Amino acid sequence: MTGGLLDGLQVVDLSLWQPGHTATQLLADLGAEVLKVEPPGGDRMRPLVDRFVNFNGHKQSVTLDLKRDDDKAQLLELVAGAEVVVENYRPGVADRLGVGFDQLRATNSSIVLCSISGFGQHGPLSSATGHDANYQAYAGAMTTPDGSAPTPAGLLVGDQGSGLAAAFAILAAVLCARRTGEGEHIDVSMADLLASWVAPMGPVDARREPASSSGSHRGSPAMGTFETADGRWVVLGVFSEDHFWDALCEGIGLDAHVGLTMAQRSTAAEQLRSEVTAAIAARPRDELLHALAEQSVPIAPVLTRDEMLDHPHFRSRGTITTGPDGYRSVGHPIRYRVHPALAPGPPPPLRPPPPPGDY
Repeated sequence: MTGGLLDGLQVVDLSLWQPGHTATQLLADLGAEVLKVEPPGGDRMRPLVDRFVNFNGHKQSVTLDLKRDDDKAQLLELVAGAEVVVENYRPGVADRLGVGFDQLRATNSSIVLCSISGFGQHGPLSSATGHDANYQAYAGAMTTPDGSAPTPAGLLVGDQGSGLAAAFAILAAVLCARRTGEGEHIDVSMADLLASWVAPMGPVDARREPASSSGSHRGSPAMGTFETADGRWVVLGVFSEDHFWDALCEGIGLDAHVGLTMAQRSTAAEQLRSEVTAAIAARPRDELLHALAEQSVPIAPVLTRDEMLDHPHFRSRGTITTGPDGYRSVGHPIRYRVHPALAPGPPPPLRPPPPPGDY
């Protein structure tokens, strides 16, 4: 039996969540040597056994505390012998830990660093927090049946799609690095990816049967869609994170529930969701967005496709552009720092087939 397609490709995986796990799993499935670098206590996905097992097969693991100089030195030794590093910290965290692109490139000039985040490494929303439904909301990807709550996709399309896109971008950058010796910093934004899928299409089909606004997170009272005082909708993405729950409660006047653990929230989910729903229903959407975003609560407005196309975040990142002819165009959904993708170009004209022999 021959080796895998990616035999010999060495990948250092710093990711802690599903998008990074998906990308590196796809590479490992094809024979790449993937080394997970886990923080003390292990990867955050380990308690979600089914997901962890299915997205971390064929990988090896080492525990390093990147806040310690000696552990960071060990990581840089690993980077010196690798071709790829994958991380999905919030933007700026890798630099603060001393493992950003410039620091890694000083160790290995041809390294390919793939950074996966919700809204990308730059842009008005780059520091915003969120989960898959938040990115769907900003991207105009939710189904909104008349008179019913907006409905996210039944699958984690942002998580899974960004992992697939990251694997594609990594292989493109590795080919370039092997040819030129130049590394690359890949910037994968889950919201960009979804927006690039929505933009060329018409409005999202609203004929689906609406799902419960709580979606599949029935034990998470602050996960899903909520209507605001002005008849608009927001998505909250507070799942397991206690600090997000506390910030939400403080921001909407539910101070009595600050300090509840995930287990306590799950036990009282129905009552808590009722209180969260009522508090949000008393506030206009934009005022609520501003107040909670300042506290880093994962909240997003449910945008229509047209609202997404004009949103300054996607414009600033080049996901949505305006061409010389005045028409909106969809840019390449991934950013490359060293070798940027081409800007959108015109399609080829329809030409008659050439005479035989002139192909």
